[in-house]
Amino acid sequence: MKFTLLRKSVPAWLLLVAIVGAAASISIYVATNLKTTTSQPDFSLTANPNRETLLNGSDGPYWSTITVGAVNNFTGIVSMAVSSPNGVNERLLKVDGSNQIDVSQVLLGRDQSLNLTIRVATAGNYSLIVTGTSGRLSHSVTVNVIARGLALSTNPSPIKVPPASSSTVSVTLTSLNGLAGNFTTSFYQNSGFYWGASGIPTSILIRPGGTTTFTFTITTYSQFGGGSSTLSFYTPLGSTGFVMDVSAP
Repeated sequence: MKFTLLRKSVPAWLLLVAIVGAAASISIYVATNLKTTTSQPDFSLTANPNRETLLNGSDGPYWSTITVGAVNNFTGIVSMAVSSPNGVNERLLKVDGSNQIDVSQVLLGRDQSLNLTIRVATAGNYSLIVTGTSGRLSHSVTVNVIARGLALSTNPSPIKVPPASSSTVSVTLTSLNGLAGNFTTSFYQNSGFYWGASGIPTSILIRPGGTTTFTFTITTYSQFGGGSSTLSFYTPLGSTGFVMDVSAP
């Protein structure tokens, strides 16, 4: 027995209807899924600046503004946390007028701004990570910190000056982590009587990674029994001071 396959042509208009219908279905599917994806409530985290250069040991102030933003009408509580390495002290604060309040959560219905204050004890490079979490949603932002500084040494050390005499003290400053500039100086006697200092330069020039040395004279009177002083340097990043004790041998 022999079968014959009959071929029958399909009108062009019918093919056109089928193609248009399929295209419309795909467009509706894509549009629906895109709308579903982009309309999910969420929140965002930004840091400004996300890189801070500061002077180690200085009170600053140094801070980065952390903005917690509502996305697609997000409402709810976002828990905040900061991860920082050893040697870095940080606080996440909400400024309310003249008050600064430590914050661990924010309530979003609109964007919220927080201050991340930073203080570093030792010169170096550090990274702080600020994380916000709400249910299954979690976002993080990194703030990089470059801490520069000065190291001071004296010769002699410790400083001992007999009563009713004068002694020359040599001071060496070393740039830490790239601190540089022409810094003004100040000298303040914290305690003790019958002694004084002279010859301290009013400004000091130091280059990145370099050292500089200067001398000054301490003069004592017969009643001198010891004292303490602070030698401070004012840099574009802030001021730093070193306590120098002077004693009678």
